[in-house]
Formats: sequence, C-alpha cells, structure tokens
Amino acid sequence: MKILFILPEYYPHSGGGISTYYEQYIEALQPHCDKIKVIVGSGYTQANDIFEHTGVSVEYLKPALYQKYLHKFTLYDLLPDFKRDIAAAWAMWEQAKQGDGFDLIECTDFSLGFIPWVIDPTKPVITRLHGCAGQISLHEHGVAADLSTSFFQQTELLLLPKCDQLISHSEANRQFWNNTLNLNKVIKVNPVYSAVYDPLPLSQRENFGAVTARLQRWKGPVELCKAYRLVKDKPFIKWIGRDTVYENGITTGDYLRQNFSDIWEKGIISHSSMPHAQILQLQQKAKFGVVPSTWDMFNFTCLEFMAAGTPVICSDGAGVSGLIQHNINGFKYAGNDPQALADCLKNLNSISENDYNRIAGAALETIKTELSPDKVIPVNMELYQSTISNFKPVSSNAHINALYKPSDQDHHISSILNKQPLKKLTKYYAGRLLSKLLGKA
Repeated sequence: MKILFILPEYYPHSGGGISTYYEQYIEALQPHCDKIKVIVGSGYTQANDIFEHTGVSVEYLKPALYQKYLHKFTLYDLLPDFKRDIAAAWAMWEQAKQGDGFDLIECTDFSLGFIPWVIDPTKPVITRLHGCAGQISLHEHGVAADLSTSFFQQTELLLLPKCDQLISHSEANRQFWNNTLNLNKVIKVNPVYSAVYDPLPLSQRENFGAVTARLQRWKGPVELCKAYRLVKDKPFIKWIGRDTVYENGITTGDYLRQNFSDIWEKGIISHSSMPHAQILQLQQKAKFGVVPSTWDMFNFTCLEFMAAGTPVICSDGAGVSGLIQHNINGFKYAGNDPQALADCLKNLNSISENDYNRIAGAALETIKTELSPDKVIPVNMELYQSTISNFKPVSSNAHINALYKPSDQDHHISSILNKQPLKKLTKYYAGRLLSKLLGKA
C-alpha cells in the first residue's frame, strides 16, 4: 500500500499535537506500507526543504508554488486567513502530482488540506479530525471572529462529508462531528503512542506540578487559578507555553495578572515555550501534570505525562480524558467544577508513595496496551484497505467548483468596497491611520 500524507505540520516543525501524532504514527505505520510520503504545508508553513526522516520522504510546500496559487484566489482577498490555507491546499495538490503513484491520501481537517482531493476525487481520501479552525473558533470566547471564521466553518460543513472516511482519536470529538454533520461517518481510532520512559521514583522528583500548553483561554488557566484559590496547602505549579490573546487585545497572561494577582506568577509560574526535548525532561521530573482544558480535541501532553509515569489530573473537557480512569491511572474531574479540580490537586499533593506508584504504573500500562502499535496499526490498515476497495469517483459540482477551485480570473477588492457607504469607509480609514501612527496596526 502506498500512502501520501498532506499535513499542516510535521518534523522538524513541532507546532502542536498534529506533529506529535504523525511522527509516532507514521514511524509505526511504515513497516506495513510499500511507500509513504509526507508533504507539509499550510498558509503559514512553506519551505524548500526535502529530506528523509526515519526512512520517510518529506517535502515542504514550495514557497514559489504557494505564491502561484495565492494569486489564483483573489476572490478571497477579504478573507486572508482562509485564502492562505486554500491556496496552500491546492499548491500541495499540484506538488503531489494529484497523488500520482499513491493508493490513498490522508489529510487533516486543520488547514483545509483535504479540499482539492474531494473537489477532484481521483484518489480515496481519509481525513483525520485533529481540531479544525472552525471548531476551535467555537471555543475562542472573547477573541473576535471574522468572515474568514465563517468560511472555515462553512467549508468544513460542506466538504468534510465528501471525504471517503473521517477518523477521530477522541470519542467526544467523534460524537461532535457525527452530530454536527448529521451522519454516522466518523469513527474513533486511538492514536499510536509508543515513547514510554522508565519513571523516576517519587523520592527523586521535584516538588512541582506542570502544565505544558499554550497560555490560551480554552486550555483552562482561569479554571486552574480558581481551583488553586480553594486549595489550602498549595502545590507549586509551572505553566510552560507561549502567551496568546485573551480578549480585546489583552493577552491571557495580562488577564491572569490582573484578575489573579495573588496566584499568577506567585503559586502558578508561567514560562515561555521550550524545545520539545526540554518539555519531556520537565514532565519526567514533575511530581504531577495537569490538563485543565475546558475543551480540547484530544491533548497529547496528557499522554506525555502518562508515558513518563507522571500522574496527571485531566479535565473531562479534553478528549484524552476518555483514557483516564479516576484514581486508577490518573485523576479526572468535571471541567466546569473548580472545586473538583481543587480536590484533585489536594489529593495528589499529599499522595502516599504506594498510591503514587500504583497510579503511575497503571498510566504506563494504558499507554503500552491501548495505544501500542501492535493494537492500533492493524485497525488503521483495515480502514485504509476498505476505503480503497469502496472508493468510487463522483462527478464534479459546478457550484462547489466556483467556490473552491483556483481561477485565473482577477477579482478586485474595490468591487466590494465600492458598495460600502462612504461614511463607513472614511471612519475606518481615519481610525486605521491613527492606529498606524500610534504603532498599533
């Protein structure tokens, strides 16, 4: 079997869970396939890099090719985020020679890489649902949405059902998409995770808890601070990850400093992003990990803690919580209940060495059994084979083509601006000019 992966991130670009997932998955899948190739790119990721990684051919989206397709979507000049991703998707489609020489294409929902493959369906396509832009925007409360967000959501609703198979590794996410798309096409398959470590005994660990995530609203920093206030003997916690916008231009770090000045940077200390190797070392040294997300499609940092033998407290808002059995292989709590999180922090901070080792050992056993390549890869191979066997090309759709296919027709943004009231445009121009002069835009 020959498989082409179209991904928004991959080694050495470690942008998040997608990189973590595919680096381990593809390495485990490789012995079962005749050929695997990865093309990496998005509206924000292009390079001229071509190399082999663990025996797999990897190409990054060529910048010149991306620019070529960017000019073919002037229709979306008003939607720059959407325009960049759809242009990148079609550029990767050309770079891949429309999948020539491959039996199946695998894409992700994030960054819209699946679009060309369902518009011109000459090859079966599987899309793995890792958390897409439209879905994420539902949880970015306080961050202003724009028209690009609406187009991402519209596109996902319209085109994801046209994929030959949809897969998620979170049961909650599977249910979300089956309900949202009103079909029973999404199936759940656990991720492969095989990077396990010999855990440090409790006596050799440092006395702190750790969160390894972006400092982002739905990653749960506010909920963690609320819970922290309820704990009498407070554990020291490190939050490792880059800061992001909270609302109205205020960063999450600024919001926490203003509203939890007794806690943030005192009991809970923030640190900027670290290289992944340093993160893994920190997770192995920590006394415990915390995943306080109010929502998360999955959250691979939880697996990293478990694989290090580090007991983890996990919100049921994160998809990975489906692997957690409370007080057996970790601690799970209702994501909207600060008191429940506080109770978990209290219990884990005062845990006995026997209970600590018991939970750490059970977490490692979960990784070794439920997420082992020997268990997960055959399930994926069977899905690939059935998808290839059942594939039937469908005819193109003129309306969809007009929306999503590249075009040499030049669209002028002035045709839209000319329809706006002059008063509105003048007010906007004056405000934008003032912001520019003040260095704000």
